[in-house]
Amino acid sequence: MKKTAALILTAIVCSVCFAYAEMAPAPTPANEPAIKTIDVNKDGAADVTYYGDGKNITRAEADTNYDGKPDVIVHVKDGKFDSAEADTNNDGQMDKKFSDTAAFNQWLNENSPDFNDHLNRPDWQFDLVKF
Repeated sequence: MKKTAALILTAIVCSVCFAYAEMAPAPTPANEPAIKTIDVNKDGAADVTYYGDGKNITRAEADTNYDGKPDVIVHVKDGKFDSAEADTNNDGQMDKKFSDTAAFNQWLNENSPDFNDHLNRPDWQFDLVKF
């Protein structure tokens, strides 16, 4: 009788533990990259996605033609612009490359001015990104 009661009690405890484990959010690993998004045109879909290490942004992807796919990618190193690339003819291939901040900012201002505030940043830190 004692063995049966112990088995039943163990089964109940295990069931409760498993049920709680399914309900509890999974822990986030410390090295998981931070991701933030911005909806530039307020249509409910993310148009700019920032990827980073929790302090600095390391990459930004933007969907400047609002087709659901990124067509501008900015690479950031140590909190500063490193390079950028753009798909200027919307064929899914990045065909324009930038290694100079000024050239990229000029191109961005001429071709996608709505994204200027989101991709033309003097400091690529998460706490400076406006949401």
